[in-house]
Amino acid sequence: MQKVKSFLKSWEFFLILLLVVMCAVFKVADSVNVASGVSRKSVFYFANVLRSMRPYFLYSFMTLGMMLILAMGDIDISVGAIGTLSVVTLGVVYNKLAGGAEEGSPMALVAALAVCLLVGALCGALNGFLVTRFKELFPMIITLATQLFFRGFSYLLIGGETLTFKDPTFKSLSNLNQLLKIGELQIPISIPIYLALAVVFYIWLHQTGNGRKIFAIGTNSAATYYSGVRVDRIKFWCFVIAGFMSAVTGIFFVGNSSSSVKADIMDGYHMYAIAAAVLGGFSTDGGKGSVIGATISLVIFGVVKFGLGNIFSFPDSAVNLSVGVILILSVLGPNLLEDAQNRRKVRLRRAETAKLNAAKAA
Repeated sequence: MQKVKSFLKSWEFFLILLLVVMCAVFKVADSVNVASGVSRKSVFYFANVLRSMRPYFLYSFMTLGMMLILAMGDIDISVGAIGTLSVVTLGVVYNKLAGGAEEGSPMALVAALAVCLLVGALCGALNGFLVTRFKELFPMIITLATQLFFRGFSYLLIGGETLTFKDPTFKSLSNLNQLLKIGELQIPISIPIYLALAVVFYIWLHQTGNGRKIFAIGTNSAATYYSGVRVDRIKFWCFVIAGFMSAVTGIFFVGNSSSSVKADIMDGYHMYAIAAAVLGGFSTDGGKGSVIGATISLVIFGVVKFGLGNIFSFPDSAVNLSVGVILILSVLGPNLLEDAQNRRKVRLRRAETAKLNAAKAA
């Protein structure tokens, strides 16, 4: 019973409730559109929404890395640029290894993918080194500088050109954009892959001592250091993992973009990753957050974008605005509620103190 009460008060339950309310609103609006003749058929049903989640889970892998950074009380706004540089390197390396052949070898693609992941990890390592070496600088400033560096280096590699690959070997990356058929359901392949990784991150963060150390760093870095935890080493490797996961996001992006690579792709992806993690309960203050909450928040963003775009015909700019509004309200709501509860406790204590003083005076 106590566990049930605790769950009902949890942030995850609030997110589930928010998702249910949004689904109910979109379902009613969809039914109204069909009844009034605005739409020929219903579009908001489980199988269709699930199948359409494919583009909304592209930044999900980046979100996993961002969770680690936020849990430590830091922030990394260069993850989108890391993903860009990683896939630009992927395209350049594959071109060199394929040698202009009409069909490159599978080994060339495997080697290019390995280099792509290595570049992501090295970019994260650079961020980790700078953050742990120059503690007087805020991580946002450091990663802002590296973001510009990574973007600039991407332009140096290919300029304003678009690398387009037509050979079957490279275009096989589009298999990452396929739908898995399970009965009558069609599930984007990125979702089960993400869920498998999310389970690993959940066990690591919430069930192991190393995961608890990450949250402890976010709660009080100095106290954690003096308790014997190697804070700088943990921070360094968390940034490396964040960079690696950005490269993974880049690979899925290429698979979704018809095998073309540009130097300005994935612009703004870091904001989606941060937003999903923050809505999931993580904070730049550090020390809190939930992998389950972040996963639910990814679904919420996907449902909001699908519903507003397909039912209300909102443009992408308005959809992004709505996501920002949801994020602001979700952050402000609990804070305002906590402030109200604190003020109530203060009033009760003052009232009790006044009664005690009155009793003593009598």
